[in-house]
Amino acid sequence: MNESFPFDPDHHEEGSVAAGGRCSVHGEGSSDRDSCTGEPVVSFQDRDGHWQSGCTAAMEQLVERGEITPLGQGA
Repeated sequence: MNESFPFDPDHHEEGSVAAGGRCSVHGEGSSDRDSCTGEPVVSFQDRDGHWQSGCTAAMEQLVERGEITPLGQGA
């Protein structure tokens, strides 16, 4: 399980979906794109160590699957 942090564009690679202030979990090509609630609220590293961003719905989905910790609760 990876730790989550409040969204911070500085964590993300320049030019990425996340750095642009959008949800990278529900970005282009995602089958869950319709569930995206808008702007990202969380930054986290995926299982490959890449920084991702997630909207409220993405954060809830990732917490439920045990992929990230709830915001502010650490690992």
